[in-house]
Amino acid sequence: MVSVVVDKSQINKDLKLLMRQLNKYFTDKITCTIGYHSGSMSRTVFYSSKFNMWTHSFDSDDSAKRVNLFGIGKPFEGQGVSITGQINFPFTGINRKIAGVFAVDEDKNILILHSGKIGGGKPGIGKKLFLNNFRGDFITANDGDRDSQFCFVGELESHLLPIQIADFIEEIARIKMLEETQNNTDFEFQSNFNYTDEHTGKIVTERNDPIVINRIHGLVVKALSRKLETIDYTIGNDKNRDLFIHKNNIIKALFEIKTNSSTQSLYSAVGQLIIYSIPIKNKINLFAVLPTKLSKLVENKLRSLSIIPLYYKWLEDEIEFINIDKLLQKL
Repeated sequence: MVSVVVDKSQINKDLKLLMRQLNKYFTDKITCTIGYHSGSMSRTVFYSSKFNMWTHSFDSDDSAKRVNLFGIGKPFEGQGVSITGQINFPFTGINRKIAGVFAVDEDKNILILHSGKIGGGKPGIGKKLFLNNFRGDFITANDGDRDSQFCFVGELESHLLPIQIADFIEEIARIKMLEETQNNTDFEFQSNFNYTDEHTGKIVTERNDPIVINRIHGLVVKALSRKLETIDYTIGNDKNRDLFIHKNNIIKALFEIKTNSSTQSLYSAVGQLIIYSIPIKNKINLFAVLPTKLSKLVENKLRSLSIIPLYYKWLEDEIEFINIDKLLQKL
């Protein structure tokens, strides 16, 4: 079971490690004016050219939390910037008014989680909107006297943590920009069956895969989302389905994403694609998204089940989808 960290000394250690991780990429100092809902403040922020993002951290006036602000775009010296999102942490105990927490999993890995509570300065921007549209993974963690659902941000000691945080902030920006018609897209009528939510705890990633420590499922989902959007597809996701393409309220293609190509992953991908497509009455394209190329025998068997393998590979810290344009031509 994943548990929220409440010990003050451990949280302090985690905060120091978080800053060391961010300092690897956020290196350029720029003095600017940060605007917020009730005023502004002149501060020195740290900018990352890799992510085109800035960050600024400080302790709140009441010393109850560490505030970590993030914004997209390079600030100009002496000019104003807007906050895109925050990942704040209480210094001790449980404080559900503060969205960020550290948590520890069964293998003693420290995770950064977020409740989904965001602000946006306009009506409709809040936790419900974020949770309904978040494309990352959800993790259930013991949160004091209850089990709570959190959005997974990243793993504290992973070399991918700065990338995971940048992706999370970009996800906040994307959701804040959703138009009302996008917010109201509802495919619940195509989910009228019982399901087991795979996006909890240790099932978020493949447990026997050496890369499990990086928990990369959410990164692959977001990379595929961005790729599909650049080809002008309208995409969505829900509690059951990692990602799908839809048009005129009809789901046209369904994607199930795995972080390895083990036998267990293939069992899972095939089963989920078939089961989650059952309520969809129209013809649909099914894609198993995998990092390792399968044998021709296995590929042909999947295709006989109308499941198309879509492969991806890592190029340093970037994900490339192989032959995706050709595979999507007939959609």
